[in-house]
Amino acid sequence: MKEQKYQKFSEICKKNGLKCTSQRFAVYDFIADNLTHPDVNSVWSQVKKNSPAITRESVYRILNEFVSVGIIYRLDHVTSACYDSQTGPHGHFICETCGEITDFAMPSEVTLPIDSVNGKVRHIELRITGICDKCNQVKTLNNKGENHD
Repeated sequence: MKEQKYQKFSEICKKNGLKCTSQRFAVYDFIADNLTHPDVNSVWSQVKKNSPAITRESVYRILNEFVSVGIIYRLDHVTSACYDSQTGPHGHFICETCGEITDFAMPSEVTLPIDSVNGKVRHIELRITGICDKCNQVKTLNNKGENHD
């Protein structure tokens, strides 16, 4: 399995003019097919377990190189960026309380104004924010426990 992933990574590097380094592969190995939308600190935390010499700055640079060649997308938050291995059309639900990001299929009935955009569309994202079920349940439980004298 790891050999197949490395082979794919090697092909991606060759196609995009990137050096096929062990640090790039370590980041790719963690981020490819990862559906948790990790931020740079999460990626660094996991990658340095097997590559202790890798710096946070190197992980950040590698992630942004991957973004620039289309391997992953960058989802900007107000306070940080998360990375998404799913590059096909889909949407994101972002919890305003805990920040968890979940994917959902892009609804076919949504009409997108692509024809009215003055430029070449590179990426379309449907982003919905609200409160996830877990946080909503906690909020409901906390409200029931409050004393309203």
